[in-house]
Amino acid sequence: MDTFSMVLQDELDRRRSSLMERRYHKSGLDERATLTDFDWRFNPKLPRQACFELHTLKFIAEGQNALIIGKPGTGKSHIAKAVAYQATLQGHDVRYLEADSIFARYALDSGADQERHLRPLLNADLVVLDDLFLARRISDSAGEWLQTLIHQRYKLRRSIVVTSNRVVQDWGKYLGDNTMATTILDRLMHRSHLLEFEGKSYRLKEAAARFAQTPSVN
Repeated sequence: MDTFSMVLQDELDRRRSSLMERRYHKSGLDERATLTDFDWRFNPKLPRQACFELHTLKFIAEGQNALIIGKPGTGKSHIAKAVAYQATLQGHDVRYLEADSIFARYALDSGADQERHLRPLLNADLVVLDDLFLARRISDSAGEWLQTLIHQRYKLRRSIVVTSNRVVQDWGKYLGDNTMATTILDRLMHRSHLLEFEGKSYRLKEAAARFAQTPSVN
């Protein structure tokens, strides 16, 4: 390869790397999670094949969704973040949201700000809504926002990944409106992958390991 070609390739690599960094920071992700750094041996019954299928990002191309439901600490958020990070690397516009945080922010917004903040979420290729119903009951306005987001993205055939500790049968209770829950689930699950996570908590495992390493004080 001659000198000019090498310089050109270096410049292309630099620009590609810079673009990937911008997509990552724009996404709102707080870590570069991957499936290779996940401890699959700890909970061997997790739906590993389904997780790797999501990681191919085929569901985004097909306008499908994913619901990752299960016990706390079993790795739902890690998988969702790994899929989202892979999507940024593949050139997709991604938005990662912690449900409680976005609901609180929305409650403080004026009508114009609510519309302004919703628009990029509708346009993104992938939205990840992490830990939905972590605080159980959400406000009426948050429920309406959630319904709008899911309904509009459903019409646009743009993908959402939702993680939650709450089984879908209880969503009406947390929304305070069974009809709204049915509407949301109808659109989420029409074109969707449902991954159920059962097993032990990674966080409790790590906490137990830290306690075991802490010297006792007599």
